[in-house]
Amino acid sequence: MGDWHNIATQDDIESLLSAYGDFHDACIVEAHFKSGAFVDEASAMYFGSANEYILSLIFQCQWTPKTIELQFIGLRQFHLAGWQENYACNIFDVDLAFHDDLLPGETRSVIVWADNRSFNVHKIAPIISAPADTYVVSNALRWRIADE
Repeated sequence: MGDWHNIATQDDIESLLSAYGDFHDACIVEAHFKSGAFVDEASAMYFGSANEYILSLIFQCQWTPKTIELQFIGLRQFHLAGWQENYACNIFDVDLAFHDDLLPGETRSVIVWADNRSFNVHKIAPIISAPADTYVVSNALRWRIADE
């Protein structure tokens, strides 16, 4: 696996998008979520800290590099659009941006990734619709080129 690259600035976002061709002709091939929560031997439940809520998404595209991993740390919200009739899962472009107005009562910045450049984070709806966007809201993001 390649070295991790943290996304902390707009330049970091531009570097990721440039390295992966704006995710054009890409698709999500795998997702893995870990909360840090567990139940011990005495059946006591423990809850993970914010940084233990981690979502990893593996992408492949038709270009080079073929496979990358995005790791969202401090996962706040995640919506995965599943199979949709009359729609393919390929990505043409993405929206990746910092937002400081999404957390109720907080000014903390979060990062939002969406599989659609015209995604409007302020119109997130809790209903099932088609076509639906896949999106992730998290405290931090890092990425690496994955082994083929």
